[in-house]
Amino acid sequence: MSQKVKVWDFAVRFFHWSQVLLLAGLWYTGEEGLMAQHQLLAYTLLALVVSRLVWGFMGSKTARFSQFAATPAVAVRYLRKPYAVNGHNPASFYMIALLIVLMLVQLLTGLATFDNSYMSDGPLVSLLPASWVDMASDIHKININILLAAVAVHIIAAVWHSVRVHNVLWVMVSGKDHATSSYTGGVKHSAVYFILFGLLLVALYFWQGHKLLALL
Repeated sequence: MSQKVKVWDFAVRFFHWSQVLLLAGLWYTGEEGLMAQHQLLAYTLLALVVSRLVWGFMGSKTARFSQFAATPAVAVRYLRKPYAVNGHNPASFYMIALLIVLMLVQLLTGLATFDNSYMSDGPLVSLLPASWVDMASDIHKININILLAAVAVHIIAAVWHSVRVHNVLWVMVSGKDHATSSYTGGVKHSAVYFILFGLLLVALYFWQGHKLLALL
């Protein structure tokens, strides 16, 4: 049996599990009409996603988009005959891209979405034409269902893959995996990621967060 190696840095694992919790919190607060809490969670997720995008270009090898980007043909071949991969497999590239795009659409439209209480409208509502605000609000309501459906597919696929092929869920928890012949290593320290994440949180706090905290 091959030795275990570090596959995922802490930044990737923190991003992965934190977004699960934040999406659950966003769904709950949105359904319950807790708009101040909803927006605070949204700004946290925005900082998390932007930090991950940056980390996707300068982070560990397994975190970089260039390392697991694959053509549709390669992804289809992988789905037909899946195998263990240290890091993201070829098919997961498309799911990750879809989830990030859907989250960004949700977050950006949220900035221009009105709140029925008029106490915690998105910060762009007062700056945009009413027709744009209406469109953003509609997209925000529709896109969340698409996002949740994509998340459900991702979870089902991850569980199936973990049971039948390769325990990717545990690898994402522990960060370690049995090395395959193609593994070249290269896990970086995550300090830069968390510094960026912290700076974004501070910036968002001074922009909108302190106003929302006053509404709690």
